[in-house]
Amino acid sequence: MGQVRVVIFIQVLNSFVAGVLGVALPLMMKERNVDIITIGLVFASFPMIFQLGRILFATVSDFWGKKLFFVLNGFFGVVASLIYYLAYTPLEFLFGKVVEGTKDGSLWAVNRAFLLEKSEKKWSTLVYLRTAVYVAYAVGSLLAGFLIVWFFFEGTLTLCVLVGAFVIPTALLLVGERKKRFSLAKALHLLDFRKKDKVFKRFLVLFIVMGLAFGFRSGFVFPLFLTSNGFDAEIVGVLVGLQVLLAGLFSYLFAKRFEMGKLLLVSGVFYTVTLALLGFSSVIFAGFLVVVYGVVEGLLSISQEGILSRITSEGSYGTDIGLLMMGLHGGNTLSLALSGFFIQMWGFVAPFLMSALIFVVFYVGSYFLLKE
Repeated sequence: MGQVRVVIFIQVLNSFVAGVLGVALPLMMKERNVDIITIGLVFASFPMIFQLGRILFATVSDFWGKKLFFVLNGFFGVVASLIYYLAYTPLEFLFGKVVEGTKDGSLWAVNRAFLLEKSEKKWSTLVYLRTAVYVAYAVGSLLAGFLIVWFFFEGTLTLCVLVGAFVIPTALLLVGERKKRFSLAKALHLLDFRKKDKVFKRFLVLFIVMGLAFGFRSGFVFPLFLTSNGFDAEIVGVLVGLQVLLAGLFSYLFAKRFEMGKLLLVSGVFYTVTLALLGFSSVIFAGFLVVVYGVVEGLLSISQEGILSRITSEGSYGTDIGLLMMGLHGGNTLSLALSGFFIQMWGFVAPFLMSALIFVVFYVGSYFLLKE
């Protein structure tokens, strides 16, 4: 199996588990009497744990190679699913989120950088990676509700443990890279955003804005929004799965077929309209809009990967991407933490409207910056 295919397969296994957990975990927390504000705070821990791990692993991987971190991803995946299996209190779920964030950080620290190093068609390869993520996540989400009904939460999490365990021998198929001596001075130089050019710094700010917008509709929000509209676990899984499947389909079909700036602007407007309508929808129309959102997500992902492929530098792909994602996940953490409070006070209309309005700043700013 080629090295690129091994990495894509590892990503598929991870995204399948993420799809299952994305539906199962908020429903399990609700069933185990964790209130919505606490759910929001627990989920808010994930982005920054993920990103801190990611930036650390990315920096070290530029010296020690990528293979080690693919193996670690499988190990942490097993541990995270085992913790969720046993969790009943908010603190136990929080511990699971910390381990899950570390697991995902170890993978995303190296997957894009690995593919950029191994591929000539960089943007196309990143879009292919994102498509694989969407399709595998969709399959996991589609099956999640049925797995919960058939095998309960415990059986569903056991499956996640087994899939995570399979990542370890798969990662060992990767060829180890020649290691370089770790230099703290060089690592700090790569991480120093002050040494980046003006375009990179501006996009770093815009990625923070994007993270703020995304946090208000991320994590637990869609599954609990659907359950509040009367959908049961199977239908929630199917709707979220269809959403992600559409995202993968549109990211694949429209990759590099349109000028990136225009695609970003069109998809951004579509995002704002969809999220604004979603805040005032209910029952069947709510389910329909959750699925349709997948089209928006797919189109936006193409633009996001295009931005990453243009403004990162060879030799420091891992750290450059890590810095940008630090901004995104920093914003994501803040808005995720606030989402539970907003929902408690004003219902789901509040986070959806906040997301719709904040995202305008990102896509308008990015459009003009790309034109420069």
